[in-house]
Amino acid sequence: YLRNMVRFKMDYFKGMSYDDIRPIFEKYFNFNVAFLEKTKEQMEEEDSKALKRKSEILEEKEAKKQKLDKEVEELKKHL
Repeated sequence: YLRNMVRFKMDYFKGMSYDDIRPIFEKYFNFNVAFLEKTKEQMEEEDSKALKRKSEILEEKEAKKQKLDKEVEELKKHL
């Protein structure tokens, strides 16, 4: 994990015991897990914002269409 994810070289760990390596691993692993959890929360928040924007855009389009329809009806009456 430390070699692949954090780019530690294997030479760095030569001569170190498991008890020396474990805190280093936990530090980076916990950092990564916290980032992933934060990302999930942010993604859910962004999804809800996107849905709100989408519904607002649809409402605006409907309002414009209704306004244009009313204008067309008024123009037809005058002709």
